[in-house]
Amino acid sequence: MVGSEAAYGPGMDATAGAAGSGGLTAGGEFGTGRLVLADSRLAFHVVNQLRHLALRRMFGVSREQANLLTFVLAAGAADAAYLAARHAVRAPLGLSGTDAALGGLVLRESALGLAGPASRGAPWFGTLLAFAVLRGVVRPRMRRAVGSARATEQRLRQQRISRYTGG
Repeated sequence: MVGSEAAYGPGMDATAGAAGSGGLTAGGEFGTGRLVLADSRLAFHVVNQLRHLALRRMFGVSREQANLLTFVLAAGAADAAYLAARHAVRAPLGLSGTDAALGGLVLRESALGLAGPASRGAPWFGTLLAFAVLRGVVRPRMRRAVGSARATEQRLRQQRISRYTGG
């Protein structure tokens, strides 16, 4: 038995795939790589066309104005989602310490299960995952704190300058 027959089965050559040919197979046919790329492009264009049609029908905007309107609608949806999430986080839940510990264990096991079996053997994987989640929670608050510190610094600078200039 030849080595290529053992790995790929009889009649298949190890170099017959679309790996080095840009999606074309050895016979010059349309390969899997190009098919996936063409399908994703086609799906994007169909969804984009449906978006333009929906915006024209609902708001009467031209194709040139559709991108701006999409941005405005997405910003409004993001703001509404942020307000809903903030309200949900601040709602009193009435959890006990046992409930929180059990929830943490379930969250850890589900994250390790999603990451695969190699993650259990990786040192400090749980800590890395906790820092990633913590970063997602802390980052918006840090941005707001830095923004308010900048605004305070600018206000104090303007007050100090107005004292020296008399204005």
